[in-house]
Amino acid sequence: MSDTNKNKQIVINMMASLLSCLVSMGVSFILAPKLINSLGIEANGFLEMANQFVNFASIAAMALNSMAGRFITVKIHQKDMEGANQYFNSVMYANLAIAGFLFVPLTIIVFQLEKLINISPELVSDVKALFAAIFLNFMVTIISTTFSTATFATNRLDLTAMRTIESQVLKGGLLILVFYFLPIKVSYMGIATLASTLYLLIAYIYYTKKLLPDIEISRRHFRIKKVIEILSAGIWNTVMRTGQLLTNSLDTLIANLAIGPTEMGYVGTSKSMVTAINMLYETISAVFTPSLTISFAKNDRKELAEDLTSAMRLTGFFANIPLAFMAAFGVSFYTLWLNKTQSLYDPSIIYVLTLLTMFGTIVGGAISPLFNVYTVVNKLKWNSIVTLIMGVLSAGTVLVLIETTDTAATYGMYYIVGVSTLLGIIKNLTFTPMYAAHCLGLKKTVFYPTIFRYIAVSLGMILVFMGFNHVIPTTNWLILILDVLLCGIAGAVINFIFLFGKRERDMLLDTVFRFMKRG
Repeated sequence: MSDTNKNKQIVINMMASLLSCLVSMGVSFILAPKLINSLGIEANGFLEMANQFVNFASIAAMALNSMAGRFITVKIHQKDMEGANQYFNSVMYANLAIAGFLFVPLTIIVFQLEKLINISPELVSDVKALFAAIFLNFMVTIISTTFSTATFATNRLDLTAMRTIESQVLKGGLLILVFYFLPIKVSYMGIATLASTLYLLIAYIYYTKKLLPDIEISRRHFRIKKVIEILSAGIWNTVMRTGQLLTNSLDTLIANLAIGPTEMGYVGTSKSMVTAINMLYETISAVFTPSLTISFAKNDRKELAEDLTSAMRLTGFFANIPLAFMAAFGVSFYTLWLNKTQSLYDPSIIYVLTLLTMFGTIVGGAISPLFNVYTVVNKLKWNSIVTLIMGVLSAGTVLVLIETTDTAATYGMYYIVGVSTLLGIIKNLTFTPMYAAHCLGLKKTVFYPTIFRYIAVSLGMILVFMGFNHVIPTTNWLILILDVLLCGIAGAVINFIFLFGKRERDMLLDTVFRFMKRG
């Protein structure tokens, strides 16, 4: 593929993935306040907790699925379709086995849920139904993972993004209907999510047949050796994922058990916004993974390094604008967003928790694409070990602070979200960029200019946005919407001038010109 065509496909994938992500965020943005207003902030916290439970369950499939796309894609681009068929079918049947194996323990968790966590009596049946739907959704996701490889291997993530948009519209439509005609329940969120995932499974199966016609679903292609090979490569992703979960996915559980359900609701609500923003820039980061894998398969390290630098700047573009906006307008946003519940819940608390969690984006927004390096070059060991150590340190430090300090009741929520952010910043400023460069055989400081430029631009942007908020106080939704437009335009201009290089500017301008021609 020529550089022009490759860049064009990257832009198409990026814009489609971005639109998909924004639709998903929009659904959550509209419905979360209704949920909190009807059932309380505790209910919203359980939604976050259910997803965190699934994150821990996903460890069982992480070793297999984190590397499956890489192995299948490499074989396809090496024109070895027999090898691709063996990897594809081996992963698919292994995923079916994993889903079957996890069904029993997840079912037991649902039935015994009120004995495991603190749930208000009036929410027990609803929360159990939520967890049941989220767990079923997780098993469907495991099964669909192999089929999603088709768009990855052919670098057509735009197709996946468009189907994801449709699935989110389906989810939003279902939720609006049930929230309007039926009493609001948090379990509806899980049921609608399950419906959207089933829609995606059907789409993935269709694209597997269309884009990879040489892939044949048959048990004769199953090879236990292929499963073991992928597991041996992906086991370190499991270790890394465990570390990530210890760092980021125990928040609501610790808050629930150690402090209380209301505090869990505060933490969960703050993290829901941060999760949406992280999903935004991680979506952009993931767009580059097929291109990086293809460049590696062709043994083109120069192209690989160029793609990484562009990916860092582009993910930074989509990370620092919402970061700066929330830093400047967060209190106003939460005050308006939760306007009917202000007498019960303090928006400033959610704002501080959000800011503590988001501060990791000041580094993470730029380094996110570097995590793809370890998978692409199949060097996962040391990053996984370091991530696990940081996770243990994070969880251990939080538990010690809560159990041994007199301030846990007042500041426990801030300990929970602040410690993980601080340790994440330390890791991402030291180990992550240097080890990624080492894996590519590059100078260990090669990525630091981009990282430091991103940090400087982000801090400057925060100051500019705070100036906007000072000049024009935000008192209603109309002003907030105008603030969003103003900050979006200003942030884009700041990034275009100070963060982007020539390649990124050309990609953005090419996208704008093509859009104008179509118009």
